[in-house]
Amino acid sequence: MKTHVFYEAIHDQSDKPRFFYDENQSAPLHFHRCIEIIYITDGCARCTVDDKTFNAEKNEIIFVQRCAAHAIAPATAYAKFVLIIKAAYTNDFAAALEKKTFAPLLKDHSFNRTLFSLFLRMQRIMQKPSFLVLKGCIDMLVGSLLDHYELYPFTPTPNLSVVIKALDFIDEHFSEPVTLDSLAAHFGYNKYYFSHLFNTYIGENLNNYINGVRIRNFLEKAKQSNSVNYANLAFDCGFESMTTFHRHFLRIHQKTPSELLGR
Repeated sequence: MKTHVFYEAIHDQSDKPRFFYDENQSAPLHFHRCIEIIYITDGCARCTVDDKTFNAEKNEIIFVQRCAAHAIAPATAYAKFVLIIKAAYTNDFAAALEKKTFAPLLKDHSFNRTLFSLFLRMQRIMQKPSFLVLKGCIDMLVGSLLDHYELYPFTPTPNLSVVIKALDFIDEHFSEPVTLDSLAAHFGYNKYYFSHLFNTYIGENLNNYINGVRIRNFLEKAKQSNSVNYANLAFDCGFESMTTFHRHFLRIHQKTPSELLGR
C-alpha cells in the first residue's frame, strides 16, 4: 500500500470540470475520482501514474484514469494544460474506460498536435463555461483518443479500490446512519483496520469525512431555495442533532450557516 498517497478531494467536491494552464508546478502523489488529461505544451515533466514513472515532453499527453495515484514535477522548465473531468461529463465514454484505460503516456506528437486546438478552445470556454459546449469538446477529445490509441486492462490498487468504493457508498447513503461499524461490516473488514485504511488514504477520520459530505449536500440544497428551514434540512442530510450539525459546520467553514449563506 502506498501510504504517502493523499486524496485530493477538491476535484470530487466540485460540480464542474477544471481546466487550467500552469508552468513548472509540482503535485505530490495523490488521487481523485475524476479522469485527468494533461497536455505538455513545452519542456519536460517527470510523472508517476500508479506504478509507472516516466518523462513527458512537449506535445505528449498524460492520461490519468479515475482513481489512479499520480504525481508530476518539473524535469526541466515546463508548461501544461490540465483537464480534470467530472463523472457528469463522462457518460458518453464511461463504458469504454470502465475496465480499460490508455497508457499513461501518449507519445504520438503528430497526432497530439491535431488535438491542441481543442485545449485552446476549452481554455476560452472556461472563461464563460457552457455545459453543452464544454461537454462537446471533452467528447471530441476523448473520442479522438479512443479512435487513435490502444486501451489496456485497468486494475486499481486493491486497498485503494476499497476506499474508492467506500467514498462512492458514502455519496449515495450520506443521509442514512452510516458509521464506521456499518461501513466496515458492509465491506467485510475489521473496523480498526478499515479505519486505518480510510485515514491513510483520505487523511481524516471517517466520521469527519461523512459529516463533511453531509455539510456539502446541505449547502447545495440550501442554495437552491430562498427559504430554508436549517434544522429540517440538516436532519434530511443525515445529522441526528443540531449540536452535531453546528459543530461540523463551524469546523469546516468557521462560520454559521446564516453567516455563510447571508440569510
